[in-house]
Amino acid sequence: MDQEFLDRLETAGFDKKKLTALLNELDQTKRSIRSQLSQLSSEPNDSTPVGRERQTRIRKMKDKISFITEEREVVRKRLAEIKANISSANRMQHKYRNGFELAFLVAAEQSLDEKQFLELEAQAHKILSQMT
Repeated sequence: MDQEFLDRLETAGFDKKKLTALLNELDQTKRSIRSQLSQLSSEPNDSTPVGRERQTRIRKMKDKISFITEEREVVRKRLAEIKANISSANRMQHKYRNGFELAFLVAAEQSLDEKQFLELEAQAHKILSQMT
């Protein structure tokens, strides 16, 4: 992959807006190259290269489109990962309703063995059912 792309990806990090902007930029570049490729392939004029030079330009454009497609897939996967993380967090948040409860649950899960954790969870369900 292109070092410039990797730098831009690193700069975007896991910021959804920046990644979406990067994705849109890649799409715009890809559309532009496709347009140039179409003109070169089907609308030759006096300034259009011919023969081997024309074929070389076409091949380079197609290669660039392939690279952009790979880069786009990397960004798309990162956006999908962000979406999955947000969905998971929302599920947990709606399930437990409070950030502290979620943090406590994670701490208990990490600190206790499985049997103790299940007992604590059962007790919490019992208490919760008594409160409603």
